[in-house]
Amino acid sequence: MKVERHQLLGVLLTSMGSLALEVTLTRIFSVTMWYHFAFLAISLAMMGSALAGVVLYFFPAITRPEQARRWIGWAALALAFSVPLTFWLYLKIPFQVTMNRTGGFSLAQFLVFILIYLDLMIPFFLSGVVMSLALSGWAAQAGRIYWADLTGAALGCLFSILALDALGGANALLALSVIVALAGVVLSAGWLPRKPVQALPLVGFLMLAAMLVSNVVHPWLQIRVNKAGGAEPPLLYEKWNAHSRVTVYEPNYYPFFWAVAPRYWDQTVQESNTFGHALLLIDSVAGTPVQNFKGNLQQVRFLRYDLTSFVYHLIERPETLVIGPGGGRDVLAALATDAPHVTAVEVNPAVIEAVRGPMRDFAGDLYNRPDVSVVIADARGYIDRSPARYDVIQASLIDTWAAGGSGAFALSENSLYTREAFKTYYAHLSERGILSVSRWYLPERPAETMRLVATGMAGWEAAGVADPRQHIAVLVRYTSGATTEGLSTVLFKREPFTEAEVATLLQKAADLEFTVIYAPGLKATEEVGALITAPDRAAFIADYPLDISPATDDRPFFFNLVLLGDLLDPALSGSGVYRTSMEAIIILFVVIGVAVLFGVVFVIVPLLVGTRKRKLARPPLRILGYFGALGIAFMLLEIPLIQKLTVYLGRPVYSLAVVLFTLLLCSGLGSLWSSRWPAETIPQRIRRVFPLLLTVIVGYIVLNQAILRLTLGLPLGIRMAVAVLMLAALGFFMGIPFPVGMRWSGARWPGVVPWLWGVNGIMSVFGSALATALAIHAGFRVTLLCAAVVYALAALLLTKELDFGF
Repeated sequence: MKVERHQLLGVLLTSMGSLALEVTLTRIFSVTMWYHFAFLAISLAMMGSALAGVVLYFFPAITRPEQARRWIGWAALALAFSVPLTFWLYLKIPFQVTMNRTGGFSLAQFLVFILIYLDLMIPFFLSGVVMSLALSGWAAQAGRIYWADLTGAALGCLFSILALDALGGANALLALSVIVALAGVVLSAGWLPRKPVQALPLVGFLMLAAMLVSNVVHPWLQIRVNKAGGAEPPLLYEKWNAHSRVTVYEPNYYPFFWAVAPRYWDQTVQESNTFGHALLLIDSVAGTPVQNFKGNLQQVRFLRYDLTSFVYHLIERPETLVIGPGGGRDVLAALATDAPHVTAVEVNPAVIEAVRGPMRDFAGDLYNRPDVSVVIADARGYIDRSPARYDVIQASLIDTWAAGGSGAFALSENSLYTREAFKTYYAHLSERGILSVSRWYLPERPAETMRLVATGMAGWEAAGVADPRQHIAVLVRYTSGATTEGLSTVLFKREPFTEAEVATLLQKAADLEFTVIYAPGLKATEEVGALITAPDRAAFIADYPLDISPATDDRPFFFNLVLLGDLLDPALSGSGVYRTSMEAIIILFVVIGVAVLFGVVFVIVPLLVGTRKRKLARPPLRILGYFGALGIAFMLLEIPLIQKLTVYLGRPVYSLAVVLFTLLLCSGLGSLWSSRWPAETIPQRIRRVFPLLLTVIVGYIVLNQAILRLTLGLPLGIRMAVAVLMLAALGFFMGIPFPVGMRWSGARWPGVVPWLWGVNGIMSVFGSALATALAIHAGFRVTLLCAAVVYALAALLLTKELDFGF
């Protein structure tokens, strides 16, 4: 039977809702657990899909075309209702996400995590049931089904971004459940029900729509307990988007400092108590203060006593650029130093909306002042494209502890802290300009500061500086607002520090009781100075027990400091900063471990045992290997592509939208094109497709950096078009191997479609983990090359089977 248009629409809507669910859960996990769990959403989606294939494999009667077409609509409706139900249950499950101080997770934590995994896998299981039934019900038209699936997923990516921004986390989930319910209506009865029982999906759709409306008007399904622990206090402001959830709470009338000068503490408390601050939180933990400001800059000069503001004691009236201004504290510090103008570049529009909106009067209308220009963009890309030069570029503790839209580990990804980024900063400093970067400093093992220094020195060398040691000064405050770390501020000067400038720096630091641990001409007395003055810096970095190598655009994992051998080191897990890095790696292993456990127990073993006992159809190992390789290769391409384009497009949300939408949409077009191949021509045509796909991948690896560099200064719309064109051919050819293989295999071994679907899902979970691990340890270029190798392996496996079969 030919698949009808309304049935393709139902598949498209189901896939749209499923991909939107995956992206939305990534955002929600970052609020309720940690950004490390962004990877969990990918695992849930793939594992649920694989499990669906196994279950249907054991009930072949359901997968017969006439039965599959009968049950697919009910499966879609069940999926729609499972979304709010499983999310409500998830919010009721208590889960402590942090490691203990000895560097591990308890058995109770692990068991609760398994419960969460089982609960949230249900919607993806039902999504997998819908897709498996669609492929089984119209196996001969797998290309068209796969086109609808991928096109729906592309639209789901855009929908999730819009829904998060307009509705927030819980309401976005309800909205996507309404879309899936509509898919159930379409798949069950076409456009209108013809029998009374066919009206039930329509009733379900109306019920979910009513639930969405009621939750918008009077919220009953909402997040009020987060990873910080305990119930949240009353909110002054809450805003969701694809970047994060931003919240603002009642003001506190006490001073906020990262590391205030000890000598000025009493005076500072007295001056700042009058005004206080409100804390703006990003995903419940990462904080940025909104300083109470009445318009008199003299009343906020106490902000200059913080170590993060030390640069303003060295330069008079600096033209300033602040990276990640957040609530505006650094902007005020610059203005209080008589800066004539401050450019504030913030990637998250919700932060700016908070300061300009409900906090406008409290913040003194800071972001609408004529001497402040606010730019909503990725700072790295903005600076790259800007012709301006600045006396001060400041970045104070820029990390959001929030999952990026890519679903990869935002812990590690940050294009602001790479060699290429520092080269850009150098190019945009004036002749007297200074880059000021503040990071955490653990006196016993200051790896974060050391990696900052190593990366900055590499960037200055890339810019043509012969001896970067003459351009650096490092100041520390051994105790700070953090509980376990001190704070460092590293100053990178465009021109070498002169003796007079070093003398001034030392005098100002002594007055504020900050410790200068390195400046040109000073003797190195601890590890940071030893790194800067090392005769063989590369050897010093290689011998250091933590990873302090310079981060690069190809490997932008600045915060991934802890090596595998140190994961259970209690000396490191006692530090909040290092423990966060350790948690991310351990959680990656936990998620992989749970996925492998579930894959073996619920997929591999049942398929192997059931095949023998029930004498069901079983595909050859080469075909299983082929579909497994496709799952791995697709993820090895997708994950690094998203990160690579973040700087180029200016905002992570643009990268997510452009990469996922283009890859999925063009893959769908490739699938649709391949569905028109006559069955007898499949072996010949698929042999031609793989060489083309490999050529496109290698061409992208070789040419992408040059193309991006040449077009970086063009307007955003043109840059998006360039990115789409670069990805279109990749997506088109990536969309052909899976449906063609599914169509050919389904014709030769009826009933094995769930097998192949399940194996592809399991290996996609492994592929996403492998892509993350490879990118962290080897870089994006190597990860993309590995994708090409795995695709080549898939081609070899299929070619062998084609030769054998014919």
